[in-house]
Amino acid sequence: MRVNVYSQELTDEVNVLEKQSNTGLVYSAVQIMLHSSPMLHHPPQDDDRSAVTFWLPESTERREALAKAFEEMAARVRSARPETGLD
Repeated sequence: MRVNVYSQELTDEVNVLEKQSNTGLVYSAVQIMLHSSPMLHHPPQDDDRSAVTFWLPESTERREALAKAFEEMAARVRSARPETGLD
């Protein structure tokens, strides 16, 4: 699966989520919100806005690997050619 998100869709809003499954397990995620229509409502219990959500692994090792991947992406964003992309 490939997910393409254009820079114009990104916001600076990052959230931490916790959801309890029907088995009682609590899952955590980090989420970056995307620009959404103002017609969408977003009460805490039913946020319909667009977002990219990364559900976190249980193990410390896999969480660290995910964090390192995000850090590598940040480094590559900062070092990318300045004339590429759109605002």
